[in-house]
Amino acid sequence: MAFIESTDWKHDSGAVMQNSNVLSGEKMRTGLNRQLVLLIAISILCIGALSVVSAAEAGTSAPIISHATPEQIQLINELWGSDITIGEYMEKVHPEHLVDVPDDVKKDMYQRKMHWPDETDEKNIAGLSKLQSLTVTGRIQKYSSTRIIYGAGATMSSGTASYIYVEAFLVNAADSQVDSTSASTTGAGSVDTGDKMYFWPDNGSYHVHAWGYTITPDLEDSDHTGSITIP
Repeated sequence: MAFIESTDWKHDSGAVMQNSNVLSGEKMRTGLNRQLVLLIAISILCIGALSVVSAAEAGTSAPIISHATPEQIQLINELWGSDITIGEYMEKVHPEHLVDVPDDVKKDMYQRKMHWPDETDEKNIAGLSKLQSLTVTGRIQKYSSTRIIYGAGATMSSGTASYIYVEAFLVNAADSQVDSTSASTTGAGSVDTGDKMYFWPDNGSYHVHAWGYTITPDLEDSDHTGSITIP
């Protein structure tokens, strides 16, 4: 009697082994992908930690940029030209820039006279920083008949300061401050307000008075831009 060998079990066994290999490969790939994602996440965390440590070691902080409120603009106009110190000005008008500022830095602010950055005081301020290295630059641009872009920056030619501050005052034809933007930081050699947009200005001419100072070293400078006309 002849026996016919069935090959069905061979096909089934091969299929099972093939499926098993496929599943094993997929599990390995899944495991490798998870490990890769984990390594990437750890690397990102390490880079972030190094950046924080580096900033802390350098004593730097993220700049504080402040756009004046109508109440602050009113205070600026009321105080303009008065005999006060930088510390008094900062406390009354811009307390947001004093948050986390060390006491010794604040003490220095209260010992320095406030030089208002109008045209008559520019020569006095320039004299203070003539032998030092702080440059304040204001800027203004007529973006359209309904918008003005302005701002200011302060830069030391070398080194860093314990504290550096700059403010741009937008001034109208009546020589009144209608808007202001300011910026400060610690452990840096420069700071900038960025570009501030002023909407719906009244018709007339506008310019910027820019003023800045540093603490340790004690430097000060100002700038007076040309005028633009609306409309």
